[in-house]
Amino acid sequence: MQKGKSIQQRYGGGRKSRTLDLKKKLAILGVGFLLLVAGFAVVGFIVYKALGRSDFFQITATNIQGCRRTTKNLILEMSGVDVHSNLLALDIKKVKAGIEAHEWVESVEIERDWPTRLTIVIKERLPVAIVSLDNGLFYLDQNGVAFAQVLPPEDMDYPIITGMKRDEWPRNLKDSQLGEALHFIKYAGQGSSILPKQNISELHVGGEENIVLYLVDRPFPIHLGSGNIGTKYYWLTKVLYKLYKSKEFEKAAYVRMDYGRNQVLVGFDEPV
Repeated sequence: MQKGKSIQQRYGGGRKSRTLDLKKKLAILGVGFLLLVAGFAVVGFIVYKALGRSDFFQITATNIQGCRRTTKNLILEMSGVDVHSNLLALDIKKVKAGIEAHEWVESVEIERDWPTRLTIVIKERLPVAIVSLDNGLFYLDQNGVAFAQVLPPEDMDYPIITGMKRDEWPRNLKDSQLGEALHFIKYAGQGSSILPKQNISELHVGGEENIVLYLVDRPFPIHLGSGNIGTKYYWLTKVLYKLYKSKEFEKAAYVRMDYGRNQVLVGFDEPV
C-alpha cells in the first residue's frame, strides 16, 4: 500500500511540473511577441518621422474652395500651410482650428490628395439680418450667431433686429423671441411680393410687446406678439394686400396681430 501511494504521488508531481513548464513557455512567447510588436512600433515611428521630413510628401499645391467674403490668400495664411509643410505630417485638426478662427468661417473640410496636394473647402456664414448691440452692429446668421461687426461701407441691406443684449442672449433659439424674429425673416425671404424680406426695416424684440415689426416704406408699428409666426406672417400679408388695394396703407397708424385668436386690429390716423 505504501509503494502504490508513492507511485501516485510521483505521477501527480510530474503533471504539476509539466503545467509549470508550459506556463513558462507561454510567458516567454508572450514577452517575445510584445518585444516584437514594440520593435515594429519603434521602426514604424522612425520611418514615419523620416517620411514626415521627406521632400516626397512636401505640399506643392493647395486648392482652396468656398471663398466669398474671405480670400484664398487669407485662408491659406490662417491654415499655416506653406511650401515647407509635409502632407503626411500635417496636423489636420490644427489647420482646421486655425481657419475656423476667422469670424466668417462656419466650418472647414480638409482632404489630403496624395502625395503632394491639399484641398481645403470652407463653408462661410451667411448673414440673414443685422443685430444692434451695445458695442455696435453685427451680422447675424440663421443659427442666431452674431459673428462679425458691420463696418462701413459694408453691405447693410438686411433687416435690423433691435432690443437684444449680449448677457441676455438665448441659449436655445427655439421658443425665444430672437428665434421667432429669424423665422419671420425666413418666411419673408420665400418670395412674397406683398411682404418681401427687403421691406423689413426693423424687428424689435423684448419687453411685454414681444416682437414689433417696422416696414421700410412706412414704419408704423406692427405688433406681432409671440408664437404662431408662420400664421401671423400669412395673415399680415393678407392685411397689407387689402391696405395697399384700398389705398389706406398711408393712413395706417398700427397693426396688432396679437389682438385675439385669428383676429387683426388695424388703427388709422385721425384726420386733422
